Amino acid sequence: MNAIKYADAGMDMKKLALCFAGKIWLALAAAAAGALLGGGLYTAAHTVPESGREYKAVAKIYLDFAVDETGEVYQKYNGYTWNDLMATDLIMDRTLSHLPEDYTREEVAEATTAEILSDLRLLTVTITTHDRERCDAVFAATKQALVEYGEHAKEFTRIQVIQSDEAQLVTADVRTGRAVCVGAVIALLCTLLVMLLYYVLDDRIMVAGDLRQVTDAPFVGYPGAGERLNRDYEEALAYIGNRQGRIAALPVEQGTVLSEQKWRELQEADGIVIVAEYRKVHAAFLAYVIEQMHTRDCRIAGVAIGNADEKFMRRYYGKAVGRAE
Repeated sequence: MNAIKYADAGMDMKKLALCFAGKIWLALAAAAAGALLGGGLYTAAHTVPESGREYKAVAKIYLDFAVDETGEVYQKYNGYTWNDLMATDLIMDRTLSHLPEDYTREEVAEATTAEILSDLRLLTVTITTHDRERCDAVFAATKQALVEYGEHAKEFTRIQVIQSDEAQLVTADVRTGRAVCVGAVIALLCTLLVMLLYYVLDDRIMVAGDLRQVTDAPFVGYPGAGERLNRDYEEALAYIGNRQGRIAALPVEQGTVLSEQKWRELQEADGIVIVAEYRKVHAAFLAYVIEQMHTRDCRIAGVAIGNADEKFMRRYYGKAVGRAE
């Protein structure tokens, strides 16, 4: 008999794949749960009280520069200049004149951002507040103030609004679909990783290859796993009996304890066929039982796997093993 080697055995990829296939519903269920969780968390994180919400309105302003004495347009209006200019009296006073008295200079200045993104003639104005109506009001007043400023400032022939949107809820840009997909993928990958780890560490006896991890005794068959496999087992058992004499079958489950009388019966037999119950015996425990049998001078004639899942056997070996000829 060979030495215990279950810890060094390779992985049976076909068995692993079949085990995975049998639990694919679990991975799909986890993906669905992850999708619901991801979407739910994203929605919850972006559902805030009215006082905490932000509304934003954006306008594109086209600047028609006048020509100075040298024939060049005024180049001093850059992003930094405009952001400061919006808070000066030149524009702020005009903006406030189009707003009710309860709007303060500080509120309007804090809500307003003006910047040149690329083209010097294209100004982007953004108004951000915590109230939709006030955002729209400041937005309309700011646009009107800029148009009026363009009519009076010598640096411009005209300032006009070329694109303008109503105030939108910033958190309404809900990427729920992306959150759902991310949640599903993370849950699926985590579940598959856990399943892989579980099946890699699971050393329960399922197929003949699992028995090779702990013993080189002849494999006798799969009693109780369908008519064809059961017949093959009985024929193999009869053949061993004809060659070696009286054969004792020893069913083994996880934690099986043998009495002294049973040990004596096994020692008196000409050979013993160990029948490990399908998915009820770990390879480590079976190795322990076999070592105990060697210690007590029991003669192991073969090993078998009892009451295996017939459907699993057909998928593993092919449909023919489930039929009697």
